Amino acid sequence: MKKINSLDYNTLIWFILRSCYTELTFTSLIYHIKQDSWISIIIGSLLGIIPFTIYELLKQKYPNDNLITINKKIYKKCGNIINIILLIGCLIASFCLFWILIHFTNALFLAKTSPWIISLVLIIPVGYASTKEIHIIGKISLILFYINIIFNIIIMIGLTGNIDLNGIKPILENKISKIFSYSFIFIGFNIAKLFFLTIISKNEIRNYSTKINLLTYIISCINMLSIIITTICVFGIDLTALYEYPAFQILKRVNIVGALDRIENILSLEAIFSDFILIIMIMYYARKIIKETFNTKQKANKYIIIFICLFTVFTSNTIFLTHEEGEHFFETKLLYIIYFICVFIPLITFLKSLNNKDRKLSQQPK
Repeated sequence: MKKINSLDYNTLIWFILRSCYTELTFTSLIYHIKQDSWISIIIGSLLGIIPFTIYELLKQKYPNDNLITINKKIYKKCGNIINIILLIGCLIASFCLFWILIHFTNALFLAKTSPWIISLVLIIPVGYASTKEIHIIGKISLILFYINIIFNIIIMIGLTGNIDLNGIKPILENKISKIFSYSFIFIGFNIAKLFFLTIISKNEIRNYSTKINLLTYIISCINMLSIIITTICVFGIDLTALYEYPAFQILKRVNIVGALDRIENILSLEAIFSDFILIIMIMYYARKIIKETFNTKQKANKYIIIFICLFTVFTSNTIFLTHEEGEHFFETKLLYIIYFICVFIPLITFLKSLNNKDRKLSQQPK
């Protein structure tokens, strides 16, 4: 079994944390709590250390197992039932996230192209990559990460001189309780998705380091915080709230000595990279659940994933009639589903593992 490098693994952390941020989380926070959005990001980043720690502790406690095999060990016969619940949750998440990717691509790049055509084009690399082993997915993530870093440097240089920090004033226009409650949107749609990395056991990662993982988490959260502050400080909250994707409208202000025209179309690709990596990891997670739960052969398992990908195309194009209907579902039902499968189940699994350990100690002869 080939292992994934620690650097490759950390690029997966980077992309998964950033996926759906500018397309969903950003716009939702701006709409509901306006210039106090950045405070919710800070609160969410601090509280998000809790699920991050749960995932890390499970890796440390069971270095040779992923969450699927851990569930089978802890819950015994009920482990397969838990894993099937996770599979259903993964499929629902993949349908919704692929819908976000399709409509984002359609809105920014291919407005006159049918979403069916866009989805068919996008699902091909997703299906191909998700049938590969994790070290190959890690290499794909690493390559996209280097491109992403170049984009971020260009954005930082291009926006120099456009930022006015008075844009975030006045502070605390909303009640603290409301700001606190909306931080859970950030946790659910960004941080909790690190759950999908629990499919990779600790011993599958070469030179694994919790400290480096935590550092990647902190840098990623700071980067997302800087995006929302920069956008508000450049546009002002009123103009920011008018745009459908304000974090990408700001890219029109990026100017590199007049050498590049319509650079926002190039820089916006980084969001597609993040969504792309997340959907691949969800499909990979689903593939592993099917294999571990139903003992399918490798060839049959690949065919099942291809079928799921095609079903995702159909579902993503028919699940929501309007954009508003989709966003309402994401902020309510989907958010609850994500918290259930990505936070509640791992938390209960971890607590039960501690309880099992205590039982073993109590049964030892004195």
